[in-house]
Amino acid sequence: MKNKTHLVVKVVLLCFATCFASSCGSMSTSAAEINGRKISRAELELTITELADAGQTPIVDGEIDGETVRGVLSALVQGIGTEQFLKENGEEISTADRNTTRAKVMQDTDTSTYTQHLKDLIIELNSGVLALERVKAPDAKKAAEMYAKAPASLGVLCLRHLLVETEATATEALKKFNDGAEFATVAGQYSIEPNVEKSGGALTGADNACITLTEYQSNFDTDFTAGALRAKAGVAFGPVKSSFGYHIIYVRPFIEVAEDISKLLNTSAGVNLLTGFIATSKIKIDSAYGFWNPARGGVVAN
Repeated sequence: MKNKTHLVVKVVLLCFATCFASSCGSMSTSAAEINGRKISRAELELTITELADAGQTPIVDGEIDGETVRGVLSALVQGIGTEQFLKENGEEISTADRNTTRAKVMQDTDTSTYTQHLKDLIIELNSGVLALERVKAPDAKKAAEMYAKAPASLGVLCLRHLLVETEATATEALKKFNDGAEFATVAGQYSIEPNVEKSGGALTGADNACITLTEYQSNFDTDFTAGALRAKAGVAFGPVKSSFGYHIIYVRPFIEVAEDISKLLNTSAGVNLLTGFIATSKIKIDSAYGFWNPARGGVVAN
């Protein structure tokens, strides 16, 4: 399963390059769209067919299951997002990137059963990963502007929250904050989470006040993450219902967490910023396939 997923992620980007070169993104029938760029149904079907022919997607009774299709479509959207993100940040895939990737693929991977198209796709997307590594973190002024507009656009979330059992209690706690109380104080009074009096409801990493958006998408309750993505800096948001109860979510002001954000971005600027870019992009999915869930970073079933 790991190898199959790895290939799905790898094979998509050249599909976009081919699609855009032939203007197939302007076709009336599309499977998805990101920031105005379309993925045609034909492109999705071609990708799935080639993966199946290469033995990289499971086929049961002549059909590919919906979860596999959603995974491939998610990868296609991610690929277009990567292309757009690189362009916005003044980067592009270079010949050197492609040559480096081609040499590594030929050394590490047996592609004898793949079509030339699939081989090219693998090289192209991995070359995109190399280009991402050259993306630099924004300076403090730019980061502050991005955070003010959409905190998640930086690819990290710096949150406090409180958790209660009922919506009425959550609304009561929210009113106290709106009346001028400090969020950490309100969390200490209301939240049922352990050690909240000490933490003030802060959700932190091992050595950082913030957590990457990728980790939220992978490991946190989906409804909670969705609420966090809608919240604005310095404004308590909620109530948000999750599998644990009702939350009030507070995105910490930039000035309070600027150094922590900088630390995370400098560790992996391209990856984190790309995650934030895609999470805050305008993405549409044909309802036949499901819908785009930014809290999961992919297409999910209806």
